[in-house]
Amino acid sequence: YSFVYRGLHEALRMPVAIKMMKHDLATYSDFIKKFREEARTIAKFNHENIVHVYDIEERFKTLFIIMEHLEGMSLRTLLKRMLKLPPAQVVRYLLQICAGLQYAHAQNVVHQDIKPGNIFIMPDDKIKILDFGLASPFGMESNFTGTPFYMSPEQIDCLAVDARTDIFALGLTTYEMLAGQRPFENKDAMEVMELRLEQDIPDPAEIVPDLPAALRKFVMKACARDMRQRYQNIAEAIQELQPLAGDHLPASKLDSSTNRKMATMFLLYTDEHQPELNRMMEEFCKKVSKLGVSCRTANFK
Repeated sequence: YSFVYRGLHEALRMPVAIKMMKHDLATYSDFIKKFREEARTIAKFNHENIVHVYDIEERFKTLFIIMEHLEGMSLRTLLKRMLKLPPAQVVRYLLQICAGLQYAHAQNVVHQDIKPGNIFIMPDDKIKILDFGLASPFGMESNFTGTPFYMSPEQIDCLAVDARTDIFALGLTTYEMLAGQRPFENKDAMEVMELRLEQDIPDPAEIVPDLPAALRKFVMKACARDMRQRYQNIAEAIQELQPLAGDHLPASKLDSSTNRKMATMFLLYTDEHQPELNRMMEEFCKKVSKLGVSCRTANFK
């Protein structure tokens, strides 16, 4: 229900993102209320893993949210390019997402729409959580709120939501990062929501045979249909994930004093080559990461 523009903050003299409500929706009180609520919710936040809001403006008969301008790409865009990510990278992203969610939950706010499109990755691999437009207080009934492919059973049943709702969506997002596809990938939205109530998600280890057992456990527990069987809060999830960072990150990272070199390789290819190239690049990045070498990819038209 909005456009996002790049702008320049005159007072701060810095680039900003300007989220503007569409004019045709600005006449509807429900949309205006929701837009204001989103702005007020994140305007009070101050966390490195949540996008920062500078200001809220009402002009030209519509509303604007003035936000931090981010360079990089969404997790959704990265997954389209890479298909799936190595476990070390997934763990790094998860710990940052959890840190942001833990902060939001401490403010009594449930995001309600955690998904790859709302996770932003900056060039230094820092994560920012975006779009609190569907956020609600703990204990509020969901009113069928969320993105169908990432909704928890309680959201689909319009029950009260809490930290475990975001944990469920985070588990689904983790599944997608590791497997390169969503659970029940070939089903439409209505079928997925029905299956969400009737079946546990497929075991990701069936798609990723070499998946570390601890990451498999995290996904399955986070995505338990029964809220009582999930991690009860983000702190529990972090406690389970923290040891994995040491297990899967390169043993020796280059520090800033190391004399580093950079190599570039250009591949000229057609669309039919993309899936196999994604697989080969993933294998390559896995191998070089064990040496402590950073691997980055980028697409050029």
